[in-house]
Amino acid sequence: MALTIQQVLEIDLLQESGPRVLTGEELLQRDVSWVHSSEIPDIARFLRGGELLLTAGLGIGATARDQRRFISEVAAAGAAALVIEESGRMFTRVPEAVVDAGREHGLPVIALEREVPFAGVSSAVHSILSDQRVRTLTREREVETIFSELLLMGADSVTIAQTVADVSGCDVVVENVAHRVVAYTGSDTGLLAQWSQHTRSHHIQEHTCVQRPILMRGQPWGYLHVFPGNDEQHPLPEAPFAADRAAAAIAISMLTDRSREARERQRSAALVSRLLLSELTGPGFVEQARRLGYQLNPNALMVAVANKEPGVEFDTSAVRKRTDLIAADMGEYALVVSDTLGSDTDIAGLFPGVTRGIGVSRQVDVRTLATAFTQARSAASVLATHLTTPVLHFDSLGVERILIALAQGPELASFVEDELGPLLEKDANSSVPLLPTLRAFLEVDGRKSEAANRLFIQRRTLYNRLVRLTEILGRSLEDPASRQSLLLAVKGLDLLSGR
Repeated sequence: MALTIQQVLEIDLLQESGPRVLTGEELLQRDVSWVHSSEIPDIARFLRGGELLLTAGLGIGATARDQRRFISEVAAAGAAALVIEESGRMFTRVPEAVVDAGREHGLPVIALEREVPFAGVSSAVHSILSDQRVRTLTREREVETIFSELLLMGADSVTIAQTVADVSGCDVVVENVAHRVVAYTGSDTGLLAQWSQHTRSHHIQEHTCVQRPILMRGQPWGYLHVFPGNDEQHPLPEAPFAADRAAAAIAISMLTDRSREARERQRSAALVSRLLLSELTGPGFVEQARRLGYQLNPNALMVAVANKEPGVEFDTSAVRKRTDLIAADMGEYALVVSDTLGSDTDIAGLFPGVTRGIGVSRQVDVRTLATAFTQARSAASVLATHLTTPVLHFDSLGVERILIALAQGPELASFVEDELGPLLEKDANSSVPLLPTLRAFLEVDGRKSEAANRLFIQRRTLYNRLVRLTEILGRSLEDPASRQSLLLAVKGLDLLSGR
């Protein structure tokens, strides 16, 4: 919270002295850090910036040259404003040279028609600043407590973003390092539609957005953005501090997401959660399942994971009475563990209403059951990006196996940004994005005729686009190694976009 020149002028002592703004009317919202009174000509060398300087004019000088130099030095020192008393001790009217120099150097100059006790003004302003600082510290302590409690409750990034919005009254966006939005809270419907432009080119031009990095193990995972509400030109005073604490809280929460998600999102699936948390071994899982009435063959187990639409409950009615499988709703996905999954049609029937794809593990024995969960989840995550088939088996995956493992940390997002960052930045401000052209070209391994047919464009148009892509990416698309690296980046981008 800051004190402005305008607010200082509204203090009773100054109002009673008849303040008159001579220059800098448009600068009265400038912050005041302190108040000084001085009658020495070289006061500028003692200023640190942001001071409101009170004077009877004795140090300003009697000649126009001295007066202009005084104003120039005070403005260069960063003074917020100069308040001159017209009591007759030096001036009965502020000299024109002072007014002209103030206008030239962007220094607000205010005249006081009547004498005023400078000590009283200083005391009043310092009291206000002290009170504001106490209120700020109190509010910061409250905000600190709020985010500490969120961490203790195991809040995720969405909940933390919502809390920042509540605390600051601002719109909040959480993005990963590839500039993909992972959480949003606010009322500005156009913000996300123009997100690529903001995050890649506009952010550095905007002073209204508070941005903080989200660091995991010293590496940037993403960024937290806090925007002023529709009725504000700048974020509220709490916003920067809240953003600092929220970015740290998100990083901490994400470091424990894997274990906490299973514990929080399962109520009827505590058994599955314990296996995922390594609280149970595979044999221990089967033994606990047996005690709960399930009969699983420990030598031939499989796991199926189904991607869920947000907010959709997993309907377990189709499997509720079966003792040869365990079904669980894990929040973002649903899963089934069984020794008799059957055909792909049978597997799809276990997840009624699921339309975003199902991943299936290899058949494993009980000792590697945890690995089967990872395999099924990996296959399902690929279908979340490209639903090419209702059911995808882990053995059918290719290079996606490596990309999925890298996506668990910041490495994949950093690789995508390194490879495709210039193109994504260019596309964000282009009416004809080139990423679809690059994707089609890479998917056919550089066969131009086939790529042109896929894109429904003439070959000459394709050639022109490839030239532009070469210039933007700074590498030859004729080089097989470059194409392979870019194809991995495109697949990684798709995977991150579907997370």
